[in-house]
Amino acid sequence: MPAVPTPYEIEARAAIEAWRNPPDSWFGAASRRLDGAWDQATDLVRRVPGVEWTIEHVVAGLLEVIGEITHDTLWRDGIFLEFKRTGAPVRSLEDIRALDLSVVDRALEGLSAKYQALAGAEGATTGMAGLAGIVPDIVSLVAINLRAVGETATYCSFDMTLAEERLFALRLLDVVAGGTDSRKRILMEPAVRVAKSVARRQGVQAIEQMGFSEAVERLARAIGIHLTGQKVAQVVPVAGAVVGAGLNVMYTRKVCATAFHLYRERFLDAKYGPA
Repeated sequence: MPAVPTPYEIEARAAIEAWRNPPDSWFGAASRRLDGAWDQATDLVRRVPGVEWTIEHVVAGLLEVIGEITHDTLWRDGIFLEFKRTGAPVRSLEDIRALDLSVVDRALEGLSAKYQALAGAEGATTGMAGLAGIVPDIVSLVAINLRAVGETATYCSFDMTLAEERLFALRLLDVVAGGTDSRKRILMEPAVRVAKSVARRQGVQAIEQMGFSEAVERLARAIGIHLTGQKVAQVVPVAGAVVGAGLNVMYTRKVCATAFHLYRERFLDAKYGPA
């Protein structure tokens, strides 16, 4: 294992740090105000009759799809073949860890665009059903994004069959659904620390104490509440103009970007140690 990062990896680390600490520009301030409006809209629409029933059905659907997808390792062999086509002889996740990050980044090209297209097409189809389409829409959206995160994680050498990795992926989806920068700082940092643990002792203990199923259910409920609130907000005249038909694409774009930066950061940490 190399002891010194390559110039490409040093530049990548700097770019990740810049993503974590964006400049306090007018765009950033506007984004924070928009995130705050999202949260208020979500809280308001939860008072609409029928929304709580919808959330319960969304959560039930999410738990089912989470169980199916997080145990699915079908993408792993395809990812190994993709690396081999680029000239990297990859036969295991450990082989990926030995690659330069530039090779991983080449393999990741186009991944975000692929899943954004899938999410947009799915949203256009279920959106035609109005309120009746909210439950299948959110369940499908989370399924698409779980696959996007799982594929990104595997490209970066992380094993999605591990319980702590599944919780990390769900936490990522929840943080992006929550929207606000404060939630991102508060929730992602503990998740990153758990996932970075070399022995994974802290993560395993936390899972054992809470119970993996209970942890998954709590995250599924949090994701369901936020996405349901935003989807129902589309039928509220004022909020609907803000939400629009592109929520699925916007959410997927944010999920893919967050996964891209965090898993590459973890890749470098696993290879060289924390920055």
